[in-house]
Amino acid sequence: MLCQKVIVEKVEEKRQEMIKLAAIYGLTSLLTVQASQELDTLLNALTNKRDSEYFSLKKVYRYF
Repeated sequence: MLCQKVIVEKVEEKRQEMIKLAAIYGLTSLLTVQASQELDTLLNALTNKRDSEYFSLKKVYRYF
């Protein structure tokens, strides 16, 4: 799985791409919608990574 820093960088790149596509082709164009879906996937990966790290730490600290 990608490290959190790499995912954050990819999120920002995809966000910028989506903004440019929306400015050129409009919010409802297929290209903009596809970029939005890819951004959603990256954001979900980031959220899942943070959640898994949080719960892993929670398990460790419950013994202290």
